[in-house]
Formats: sequence, structure tokens, C-alpha cells
Amino acid sequence: MLLIMMAKDAIPRIRQIILDLCKDKDWNWKGHIESVVKYSKILAKKTGADEDIAEIAAWLHDITRMTGDPENHHISSPIEAEMILRELHYPQDKIDKVKHCINAHRGSKAIKRETIEAECVASADALSHFDNFNDLAYWTYKKGLSAEEGRDVIMRKYERCWKKMMPEARKMAKKRYDAIRLLLEK
Repeated sequence: MLLIMMAKDAIPRIRQIILDLCKDKDWNWKGHIESVVKYSKILAKKTGADEDIAEIAAWLHDITRMTGDPENHHISSPIEAEMILRELHYPQDKIDKVKHCINAHRGSKAIKRETIEAECVASADALSHFDNFNDLAYWTYKKGLSAEEGRDVIMRKYERCWKKMMPEARKMAKKRYDAIRLLLEK
């Protein structure tokens, strides 16, 4: 008989997998992922979404981005997430919901978010960038951009973040978004 793993049992194991991946990375993955998890849980609670689905998707949303697929991680991360969740004997119907959240989390891709959990994870991903402004600025300018080019890249990123957030998330980010816009205005 196959035992189905409950989220309360799966989450600590998933968390450890992700935190182990974050070690020795040249970007603050731990800060980003933990921020996405925090906001996914807050938004799920506020909206009545399935908190376990939102949290698991938040932990796994960038897994293949961390391992070398930045451009297509919204496609490859759901596949990797499914493999991990199957190994943990997580229910397939819930795996499918997690995969949708991960697939639909990117603001730079026009992928319809079909569930409130997907809205929560995408919004949490955007909110996390407001927690990690210094990291985003550092990595933007590390590419060798001029001050003006870097400012434009950063501003476009925050505009994409703002557009992909649900109203509850926008309320949480409004002051920081306004401050960033003021700071980066020409």
C-alpha cells in the first residue's frame, strides 16, 4: 500500500532540499525563496487559498533557475517539482496544482493563472523583489550596465512585478513601490 504524504510532512523535506541548493550560490537565493514562501503563506491566508499548495509551490518555484535554467525555469521547475513530490508520495492532484503555480509565476511570460494559489505565488514572487532591492540592483549593475541602463532595467523589473501582483499584494508593496519609483525616476 502506497502511503500518501501529507503537506505537513513534505514541507520540511522540501525546505531542506531547497536550502541545500541555496548554499554556495552567488545570488541571495535563500533570501528570495524564503521571502516568496513568507508572502505566499500570508496571501493564501488572506484569500482563503490552499496554504499548503501555495507554500510548496513557493519553495519549488525557482528550483531549476538555481540549477542553471534561468530562461525556461517556469517550464523546467514544474517537472523537477513533480519528480520531488512523487518521491515524497505526494498526491497527484496536489502535484498538478503545485505545478500550475510554478508554471504561471513569471511576470515576463503571459501564462494565465487559473487558481488563487497561482495568483498568491506569482504575487509573492513579485513582493520578494521589494524585500531584496539591494540584491537586484547589485546583480543588475554587475552586468556592466551604465547608471542609466541599470536604472531602466531595474525600473522595468519593478513595473513587471507591480503588474503581476494581486490587489492584496499591491497593498502590501505600495509604499515601497512608490519609493522605488521616486528613487529611480529620471
